[in-house]
Amino acid sequence: MKVVIVGGVAGGASAAARLRRLDEQAQIVIFERTGFVSYANCGLPYYIGGVIEEESALTLQSPKGFWDRFRIAVKTSHEVFAIHPDSHTVEVRNMLTGEEFVETYDKLILSPGAKPIRPALPGIDSDKIFGSVRPELTRPAAPLPSS
Repeated sequence: MKVVIVGGVAGGASAAARLRRLDEQAQIVIFERTGFVSYANCGLPYYIGGVIEEESALTLQSPKGFWDRFRIAVKTSHEVFAIHPDSHTVEVRNMLTGEEFVETYDKLILSPGAKPIRPALPGIDSDKIFGSVRPELTRPAAPLPSS
């Protein structure tokens, strides 16, 4: 059985690890559009505030680590841009090279993440307001004032 998972952060990574425990023979492929997989998004406020200084400290696992530990193939910087349920295929774009290809699957798990809600409030567009769920979008260009 081949399982394709769209999204490789909390939900997708957890689903992949659980699936591996349930089926040691399954071929599992994760496609994650960002350059990160399985990072501690709950630590993002500490990263924004400078308590966690290195972005790498948020990383719980790497694509190589997933392969070595679970035999799960992780393709970061790969975006699934079309799903074809009738043919059990997805269309994938390598975000670094622009290459596009078709990947087949027997089972498909969708865990593409979320976008924060930005309510219509005065000052919501301030550069001191952060609403990201991805590490590369959270670090301010300049240090924040302490008060």
